[in-house]
Amino acid sequence: MTQQIALDSATNDIIKLEGGGIARVVDGRYTVQLVKNKLLTMLGEWRLDTSLGWINHDDFKRNPDLFDIEFRARRVILSCKGVQKIDALQLELSKRILTVTFEATTVYGRIETTIPWSM
Repeated sequence: MTQQIALDSATNDIIKLEGGGIARVVDGRYTVQLVKNKLLTMLGEWRLDTSLGWINHDDFKRNPDLFDIEFRARRVILSCKGVQKIDALQLELSKRILTVTFEATTVYGRIETTIPWSM
């Protein structure tokens, strides 16, 4: 069982423990954190590997291709360690805010989350 650094779900900051050190996550919580972080990564955001990320400014043009955006979101979710299948996925684009809501089956059980992505 590998422990990973725990990130605050609201700010994505590292969670510091009161007595010193940092909090860790494992299993299902890590999978949720991993999917969220991958879905919040903008295409080209990391300068050392500009192929990382899945969404860009062009996705927020006047008539976005929601089918293509959904296809890419599914690919990102399924690429995360521990995710076996997507049970439900819904995209909503309103006022330059893309909301991705999904339920997935993982090796740790069922997860569900909503991720707002804004320009």
